[in-house]
Amino acid sequence: MKRAMVFLVAAWHLVLSPVAAFAGPTADGAAVNWDRAVQITDGVRYTRLVYEQPRKMKGYAMRIDLSNPTFAFTANGRDPEWGKPMPDYTNGTIRTRRVTVRDFLLNAREPVRNGGRGLDMVVAFNTAPWGPWRSPFTFCYGDPHGYNVSDGVMITDNHDRGNSPVFVIWKNGTASILPAVPVERRSDVWIAHAGFDLLLRGGKPVVKPKQGSYHPRMVLGLSADSRWLYVLAVDGRQQNWSIGADYWDLAKMMLRLGAADAINMDGGGSTTLMYWDEASDMPVTCNRPAAASDLQRPCALNIGIYRKAKR
Repeated sequence: MKRAMVFLVAAWHLVLSPVAAFAGPTADGAAVNWDRAVQITDGVRYTRLVYEQPRKMKGYAMRIDLSNPTFAFTANGRDPEWGKPMPDYTNGTIRTRRVTVRDFLLNAREPVRNGGRGLDMVVAFNTAPWGPWRSPFTFCYGDPHGYNVSDGVMITDNHDRGNSPVFVIWKNGTASILPAVPVERRSDVWIAHAGFDLLLRGGKPVVKPKQGSYHPRMVLGLSADSRWLYVLAVDGRQQNWSIGADYWDLAKMMLRLGAADAINMDGGGSTTLMYWDEASDMPVTCNRPAAASDLQRPCALNIGIYRKAKR
């Protein structure tokens, strides 16, 4: 299972949100004032977390209003060859075709007549950890670990790898973060993507100080009333920019954002948080991946939030 290799988003310096666009980065330890955050679109606000101590860390956070009736969730799903052996990794089974968050977003927005999905997607990010994670790291397909469902269709149910916590969007549009999805509720699942570990439960950390290493991270959180979804991407492995975060750092960041429950998803070089900039009519990469390559990493599973009106 992968945890380390990184790639850089193509032309990152051209599509990264300019610092001037922010109401101002949130200082170390201060609570986030979402009223001062940048409004990307109705129901979505965006800000940064900037730390100098205990080490340099930079995070990029969104708050999405799940009570907005125009929002819906989707994810990349089963590959047509699902269940067959991977042609480029004989010990693997095809579940999804790996795709970058950028391509996932662009394809979703492409009109149906051009081969796209015709969705007005506004936010997209990577989610579940996956394999195979062995050299040369170029396999076409992915096999996500844990229990994963995309748009009501089961992708994986890997009990042999142990139970993993999950981020869930139910068919009624509500969201949960759970240690596991109860079997009796699986028919109600629209999206369930597994993560590595829970960070917060009921407004309290379930991790300890100095737990985990410093890495780029992707975290999802929910407010106590489940109205607000928080998406946090943290830069890492960049000495003079952002060293990365451990689990305790993430728990504290998510509390500052307003989360009561939080889950650590697939981070490292997969960490990608994007939105569609209506003014420029272009996708924007929020975080700054750490790598020497000019390619965004294709991931096994991504989630997108779109407005329901078809394009």
